[in-house]
Amino acid sequence: MNSVKQVSQDGIEYLQILLKTHHGRIVLLGLTVGLIYFPLWAYDLVIRSISGSTGLALISCATLMALVPLWKKRQQLVQLAASEEDQAIGHLLILGSVAIFPFFRSEMWAQALIWLFILIGIALSTWGAGFFAQNPLTTLLMPMTVYTRPGILAQGAWRFVMPPHFLENIMASVSTKMLQLLGQPAMVEGRFITMPTGGAVEVAWRCNGFNMAVAMAVTGLLLGIFFKRTRLQIVRLMLLGAVVGLVFNVPRVMLMAMAYAYWGEWWFDFWHGSWGAQIFVGVLFTVYYYVAMAILNRQKHSFKKA
Repeated sequence: MNSVKQVSQDGIEYLQILLKTHHGRIVLLGLTVGLIYFPLWAYDLVIRSISGSTGLALISCATLMALVPLWKKRQQLVQLAASEEDQAIGHLLILGSVAIFPFFRSEMWAQALIWLFILIGIALSTWGAGFFAQNPLTTLLMPMTVYTRPGILAQGAWRFVMPPHFLENIMASVSTKMLQLLGQPAMVEGRFITMPTGGAVEVAWRCNGFNMAVAMAVTGLLLGIFFKRTRLQIVRLMLLGAVVGLVFNVPRVMLMAMAYAYWGEWWFDFWHGSWGAQIFVGVLFTVYYYVAMAILNRQKHSFKKA
């Protein structure tokens, strides 16, 4: 209770300090936009997590990993001062972002981008351009936290480079081969898997494993950063995560095809819905965690021997 009271008092004192200066009032104006955006950001994260998304866990971890180093260096940050040029550019970023924010109230991605510009403006006008070079981890992770669906950029790049339904067709073909190995007379045509009982299961974009591959790659990035591995080792963890995500999607597609063919619509909806997604994500993260930790421990022992 005393700690909450102390935090409240510190917050009020900081607010009073901000209101006393021209720079502080501009920063406060930018933070107000953040307060408006925060409920939408939090709501979308929670709703998506209920549907089996990993965004809440990953973005929460990225946020903590970005902010904790700043908290540890808070005494040093107080000593930093922005040049007049940096402060002017930062103020322009904040004021410009605040001015256009009301025109993008229906576009979440635009609000996220505006909030990112405001954060950049606050850092630039408060601590100067040197802040970004001195805090590379925070500079890398903060852009990942402002939007609840960071994987959408990877989706856009994938769809731009690859042919339509490329991954869906591969996933349907591999899943069908595995079903045939189990003795199931499944057939594949494009991204559709046909079972002997009639009807076909479509491997749509949400079921092709891409989103999980991206999520596991981000998990590998965060693990590598947390355990302070080299860039090459972090890339390996990311590639491992992407591969595990794609491989684990094959039995998921097989399970839904079997459910559709033999178990009825209820079971298909169960495995295709939020509960099935959460079970799948839980198993996937558990397996990847133990595999990644085994690799990290092996690397640690190899360092000691060297």
